[in-house]
Amino acid sequence: MIRLLLITVAALTLSIRVIAGTVTILPMSPKEGASITIEYVADAVDANIVAGGKIHAVLYGFVADAESPRATEVVLEKNGSKWIGKTTLAKGIVYTIVKVGNGPRYDTNRELYWEFLTATDRGTGVSGAHMRAALARYGQLPLPCRMKEDYAGAVEELEQETMLHPSNTAARVNYILVMKNTGQLDEAEATAKLREITSSVMQASSPLDAIALSQAYEVQGRADDAQRVIMDAVSRFPRSIVDEQAALGQLSSAPTIDVFMDKAADHLQAWPNSFARQNLIDAVVKAATQQNALRQLIKFLDRTKGITAMTYHQAVNFIGANDSLRSDAFRLIDAGIEAAKDEGRRPLFVGPSEWQEEQRIATSLLYFVQGAIYRAEQQPVKAIASLEKSMEIGGNETEKNCYDMMIGLYRDQQNTKQAISIAERALSTGAATQGILDAYRLLLASEGIDSAAIAAKESALRDKGRGVLSARIAREMLNQSPIDGMLVSLDGKPLKLSDWRGKVVIIDYWATWCGPCRQSFPSLQKLYERYKTNKNVVFAVVNVWERVDDRVKTVKDFLSANKNLTFPMFIDKDDSVVAKYGVTGIPTKFYLGKDGRVQFKEVGFTPEEQFLEEATNRIEVLLAQ
Repeated sequence: MIRLLLITVAALTLSIRVIAGTVTILPMSPKEGASITIEYVADAVDANIVAGGKIHAVLYGFVADAESPRATEVVLEKNGSKWIGKTTLAKGIVYTIVKVGNGPRYDTNRELYWEFLTATDRGTGVSGAHMRAALARYGQLPLPCRMKEDYAGAVEELEQETMLHPSNTAARVNYILVMKNTGQLDEAEATAKLREITSSVMQASSPLDAIALSQAYEVQGRADDAQRVIMDAVSRFPRSIVDEQAALGQLSSAPTIDVFMDKAADHLQAWPNSFARQNLIDAVVKAATQQNALRQLIKFLDRTKGITAMTYHQAVNFIGANDSLRSDAFRLIDAGIEAAKDEGRRPLFVGPSEWQEEQRIATSLLYFVQGAIYRAEQQPVKAIASLEKSMEIGGNETEKNCYDMMIGLYRDQQNTKQAISIAERALSTGAATQGILDAYRLLLASEGIDSAAIAAKESALRDKGRGVLSARIAREMLNQSPIDGMLVSLDGKPLKLSDWRGKVVIIDYWATWCGPCRQSFPSLQKLYERYKTNKNVVFAVVNVWERVDDRVKTVKDFLSANKNLTFPMFIDKDDSVVAKYGVTGIPTKFYLGKDGRVQFKEVGFTPEEQFLEEATNRIEVLLAQ
């Protein structure tokens, strides 16, 4: 199926503020190929960005018919209170969005970014400029430049595009579709307006027009005409977006995982610069690991050129857990470490500095997995060497479990001093798990330190790591598009998840027969008690996958037997909502930001102290947005 241009609308407290300085672009309406100046004035909370004295602007430039932008960097130099840089606007660019940062951290203007349109001689946006600005507001750009959804803004941009460039069919269609999906046009009005367009436009003049016309026909219920438009465009615009999307549609018909992986490999070979490249590779890795097709996954990775270090890490996490595949895991880890050094694997929409930061973290993770495999093979010396390398490269971003594993290895060797040192590093970088905390307390106690002194040490280390922890939590945010669905309260009242937009929402999927779900509830109740008076926080404990006919009675009976549980309960009557969230096991929790985006996912349950701290930190971050 062709992907649509329009996506349907659908204890410890950290003080974390969202960064937003000011960017000025001069001239404000540059022409194609013009020299432009970027001026950045940092807000008072931007110290972490500008402290190092080296910052840059990332410019994401869009051409009229590209699926995603090309990222370029401009070095900014300090000049009084401003940071200033100059560059030349590349030819063909119609719309540009900007963020400023230092590699690890960026000011994105609260996910609104800064933007400018390429102008004509009259000072108005060139053809496709307002259209691209509208599409950016759909919230579907690649993660490094994903803007916050703004459908009202999209309507305004599309209105400008259709007024300035009435021959832009894609803009006209999208304008009607956005108006329909935001309730400004009803079904009949939208259908009538789309019929006017399809009656007057005989043939698409561009790949984007073809996709838009196909959508217009689909809304009218004319599937054959929609397909005809696409097939015509495929023949007239080879190697274009519409051509590739048609090819991607064939992958969904693969009957087996083996066929799917072979077809995906063929597609990536045929489309080496595919806009969907990483999404497709991620889909292969996910499908292969879920279906335990690990040997086929190894074959896919060996066959496909340009695999990134992070993809190797995701794969070897599973491959290395299989005793018979560990030699392949070690080989793929080495391949991943080498891949991190290859600038040629950087996607066009990722800036060089941001890419280098990702490669650093991926390399650290690969060494961590290598250490974990060595430990499983009872090679402690090699395990410690790999884990130390992971810590050295990872710095404050080192995987939490790396510290945990190192502590265990040093304890096995009766090296208490080193074990304590690793635990203290974890605490001071905001990476302490419950296991690390427990080990630290026991290690200090074994050294004759009393409980009061232990608590004081722990508190001091936590204070030191608070700033690092805030940055860590921000990096862990998923920023996934909102997922809507209908739930029912125990008194039968229907409610959409989107009705809670503007609030932080914690969703917990569970079932009465699920032991771990029930075990997690006392901790969840304590978290609820902490926030139940906060009108900006919503708890939705959602019953799913029950093996009885009367779910409501089953849940009510459970609550009657557990009167200490007072958090709000809901029913997913047909399990459609939990399916949309892709849940494969319970309990699974999701933390939604005020804009409805899925920002954190938690599978299973953790010890109470750790859960309360991590959940509170996540909620506070989302409240601060």
